[in-house]
Amino acid sequence: MTSEHSETQPTDEARREPSSAPTGGEDAAPSRRAAGTAVPDWEPWPQRPAVRGRLNRLAVVTLVFGLLGGVLAPVTAVFALRRIRRNGERGKGLVTAGLVLLGGWVLAGLAVWGLTMTGTDPDTGLRGLRVGDCFRVPTDATASRTAPEQVTRVACDASHNAEYVDDFPAYERSADERYPGAAVLSQRAGTLCRQRQRSYVVDPLGLPAEVRLSWYLPTRVDWSTDPTITCYLTAPTTLSRPLRMDTTVLSPAQLGYLLASRDWTEARAALVAGGPTSTPAGLRDAVRRAEATHTDMWFRLRREPWPEPVRPAMERLLTEMEQDEPAWRDADGEPDRGKLLQVVAQAGQHPDPATELAVRQALGLPTAQGEPMR
Repeated sequence: MTSEHSETQPTDEARREPSSAPTGGEDAAPSRRAAGTAVPDWEPWPQRPAVRGRLNRLAVVTLVFGLLGGVLAPVTAVFALRRIRRNGERGKGLVTAGLVLLGGWVLAGLAVWGLTMTGTDPDTGLRGLRVGDCFRVPTDATASRTAPEQVTRVACDASHNAEYVDDFPAYERSADERYPGAAVLSQRAGTLCRQRQRSYVVDPLGLPAEVRLSWYLPTRVDWSTDPTITCYLTAPTTLSRPLRMDTTVLSPAQLGYLLASRDWTEARAALVAGGPTSTPAGLRDAVRRAEATHTDMWFRLRREPWPEPVRPAMERLLTEMEQDEPAWRDADGEPDRGKLLQVVAQAGQHPDPATELAVRQALGLPTAQGEPMR
């Protein structure tokens, strides 16, 4: 038994010899390469796919504001950039584009403002003028009814000789009308331009005595393309202030007084000028119109809420007008022409011109022909 056991036990050398079979470890890799299996030398770390940030909405709003010239573009740009930086959103380029566009709007506005404030726009066509514009034309152009091809627009406080009142179509009913001729157009222009002047200069006392109303008429050649009548005020001498006196320059108190007294002033002037030579029927109509406008003026002045500095003079004026009312009623019922003219002359002396002058001074209106407002 002892000999058999010794034959089956391995010797010490056999224990120390490595096994020829691969067991893994470092020697296993060459064996796998030999077998044709690809084994990488390293394994990469797992990576998450890159995610693009979403588009910032305020950046889009900034771009829209920039396109439209919105003044809120800088505000939305600040908030957009803060969110983009904090949240990693996209849209910085849109913000920049919006601010650049807004800058373009600002520069364009400054350029237009600069051209407007220069005061002179040389060689501007008549159609380029607007109501209230002052301009210069040669003296012979103001005497002609044909519009000049070129005019020079200037500031109204600069030297000029004409001021644009209004324009309107020259045809009576439709643009398909045939050219009616210069005489018909001139008559039409005279009537309508005087109506425009009455609204443009509510207080005729503010017009210098040398200023007159004129107009340009379309020619036969212009009729098919530009049938327009242009009304303007002109003077043979140089003007250096605007002549416009309407709702754009008058205060509510000034306008209220002028509108209330205008009809009465015109009726009284017509009665004084034409009464002695008019027919009995015409004289009677003029007296009735004067009486009606006198009463209407009193009621309108009584309703107005006058400023404190104007009230004393206005109360005196209303008192004098109330005292004149019986005289106008007597004039309306007087059958004798001679006595009627006497009553009209007495009634026309009131209210006292000094009282009317005090009201005008309190309102800051002209007190002499051609005097500017204060």
